[in-house]
Amino acid sequence: MGQTHLYLIRTHRTNSRAAEQQQGAMEVILIQSARRRRAQQQQQQLQQHQQRPQRQLRRQERIFRPRTTLQGLRKHDIIQRYRLKWQAIQQLLQNTEQQLAPTLVTPRTIPTETKLLAVLHMLASGSFQTTGALVGGISQPSFSAFLPKVLDAIIRLTPRHICFPNTLQKQQETKQGFYAISGFPHVLGAIDCTHVRLVPPAATEHLYRNRKHTHSINVQATVDHRGLITNIMAKYPGSVHDSYIFRHCTINEHFQDGRYGNGLLVADQGYDIQPWIMTPFGNPSTAAERAYNEAHRRTRSIVEQTFGILKSRFRCLDITGGSLLYSPEMVCRIILTCAILHNICIRINIPLLEPEPHMPEEEEEEDAGLQQEGEQQDTAAGIPRRQQIVNNFF
Repeated sequence: MGQTHLYLIRTHRTNSRAAEQQQGAMEVILIQSARRRRAQQQQQQLQQHQQRPQRQLRRQERIFRPRTTLQGLRKHDIIQRYRLKWQAIQQLLQNTEQQLAPTLVTPRTIPTETKLLAVLHMLASGSFQTTGALVGGISQPSFSAFLPKVLDAIIRLTPRHICFPNTLQKQQETKQGFYAISGFPHVLGAIDCTHVRLVPPAATEHLYRNRKHTHSINVQATVDHRGLITNIMAKYPGSVHDSYIFRHCTINEHFQDGRYGNGLLVADQGYDIQPWIMTPFGNPSTAAERAYNEAHRRTRSIVEQTFGILKSRFRCLDITGGSLLYSPEMVCRIILTCAILHNICIRINIPLLEPEPHMPEEEEEEDAGLQQEGEQQDTAAGIPRRQQIVNNFF
């Protein structure tokens, strides 16, 4: 009896295991069947998707605004916008092409001509806003990126366009040109300083505050009888006095070395009288001294006229254009670039289309009779030479 019961238990267990194994096998078969059905469905969906007509996805082409060129512009409009004639712009473009040409040309590349025209227009108008509106497709960041490159490319041309008379023939021609104005002898240039406004760096704001309590770069320049700028120094802040700038410039060193013989400069009383720099009498006491002062005034006026024309032609330098919103170093590069372009205009007789702006009284140049305390350094040799000129010519 006991053995029979044990046998039945074992048989039941064996049957149970067999049933479980059979059930497990069925589950595996069902799972595999389900997987096959899903695979078949996915394959059918893929085939159906591939059989559908494919819609062409095209990327919308970017539309670029047309770049400004000189084509179609009248001569008057070209000069009004860019201050140069068509031929002068093409020559300038040719002379700067090597420095401005892009290394990689893409549809987004700004052409060299567009860069040059944009900078010329900004210098002429004094405003990027008007330049951005006129020259299509240029953002302010892009303009700020290529502005230094264009300025530097033009500044590389300085020796071609700004040169003090350095040969006997040129010196003689310059002396004759000045003498024809009012009979003042031996003049190789008229010298003076002018102020160009800027927004100063906060850390050194006091250095750029001039005697008129505005912020500026004090720019010294010499000009010849035609109004050509023959030497320019644009690096000193507005607080620096005119006579200090002259004492530390190369043109003064060349006169001291005797490079220019008996040649001299005419200057206002903001400068020290030297054998090579003649200033007017503060209190002329004779008719000859008064005649000297009158001839001196008429001769020296060419430099003031030149500053007026320079600022009228390139409004970025003028008070009417506001203060330049660039670093002092960038402002100096802008000034030098404008001086080069001014000389190009003078040499090829480009007319000044806009009238010279009236300079408000508070922005006029340094008063000629005002001398900062401790600056006067007249030399013993300078006064006798002035008297010699009075005795021989007036």
